Amino acid sequence: MEEHKHPAPEAAQEKQTARQTPDAPHAPEERAPLEERVEQMPSFQELISGAYREDYLKAVSETMLAQARETERYLAYRELRFRAEAVKRDYPDFDLERELENPTFARLLENGVDPKTAYEVVHHETLCRREERLAQNAARPQENGLTGGSAAFSKADPRALTRQERRQLRRRAARGEEIVW
Repeated sequence: MEEHKHPAPEAAQEKQTARQTPDAPHAPEERAPLEERVEQMPSFQELISGAYREDYLKAVSETMLAQARETERYLAYRELRFRAEAVKRDYPDFDLERELENPTFARLLENGVDPKTAYEVVHHETLCRREERLAQNAARPQENGLTGGSAAFSKADPRALTRQERRQLRRRAARGEEIVW
């Protein structure tokens, strides 16, 4: 039986080290000129006050403008969420995320229309039908048993009054008040 020879641990380690060593251009001998070149480069302050001043100022202003726009978008969305809660109190089925998927609703908001008005415009027909149903239901006579009171009306019986209640009624009548049973 032939025995397989495994490379010695030292040989394997040398191969691994060879793979990890930097290539020739990055050898320590080559780094010295790079370090010297970095030292010779102008400082940041020299760059922004010299030839690159306009580029630097332009980059700073673009960054600040982008941050301002992002802040403005955040505040606008926050205000929209606040107003949406007010709409939800009037229209419980209102869902801002669902409504924003509607291009007409989104366009109205982009043009400065408040969310409640935009919702009413987009859902005008549905809201009108709902109002008609409510008006029809209000015009219907109340069915017996739906209210808390009894169906029969009863008047107070003067014989059931206490002495104190009868005295109060006499005083009121003496002052000219008309007592109706």
